[in-house]
Amino acid sequence: MRRLSDILCVFRIQLISMRAEIGPFLLAALVFPSAMYLFAKAVSGSEATLPTQLRFLAGSIVFSLSLTSISWLGYLLLENRFTGRLKLFATLPLAPSSYICGFLLFAFVQASVATTTLLLVGKVFGVQVRPSLLSLALVVILTVLCLCGLGTVIAACARSFTEGSLLTDACGAGLVFLAPVYYPPEMMPRALRGASQILPTAFAADGVQAALSGSYAVGTQVIVLGLMSVFTLGFGFRLTNWRQN
Repeated sequence: MRRLSDILCVFRIQLISMRAEIGPFLLAALVFPSAMYLFAKAVSGSEATLPTQLRFLAGSIVFSLSLTSISWLGYLLLENRFTGRLKLFATLPLAPSSYICGFLLFAFVQASVATTTLLLVGKVFGVQVRPSLLSLALVVILTVLCLCGLGTVIAACARSFTEGSLLTDACGAGLVFLAPVYYPPEMMPRALRGASQILPTAFAADGVQAALSGSYAVGTQVIVLGLMSVFTLGFGFRLTNWRQN
């Protein structure tokens, strides 16, 4: 019960922070991904087929998860580190695992709100979605875990707040633009095609698109994202200096 209470306390602290800065969160979670959906649809033409529309919607969901899990949560982790909050957490009787789990709980709530809202946006724009909710939930959860791990690694390795902010922003957007998320991999230059397809956002986009079409065939994406999550979270947890001067 004490561990659960600690996790909820960390979650509430981050929730209060988000309420105070709701504008940037809405931009990252909803406005930019929705704008990218409209942009991709406009570029593809008015006669986009349903699979193409599902790809665009899946890409926007992954874009939202990437921006919130890496850019936004990475920013909060950097803020805690470079303003001394992390040191304050470490001096309390608070286990590092409770701190990380509190952040992950916050990330899951963000992802749930953003994904649900973007599904409604897709419905407003006429996308006929009959998702497999279990498949979608699995892919979203593992995507958030993996990307939060990347944000943790950046926050732990950054030499300054400015450097860390630039890296989280670049990684949050770059992992989407460099992966075949809004377009099939065949449209990429041959030299980049192989590398782009092993990015976590590529597996996430494939999994989300399959789930949006009602398919349960997301086993490969779930396994790969699960392995990536274990590696990135474990590495980030190991790099974090809980009692840094």
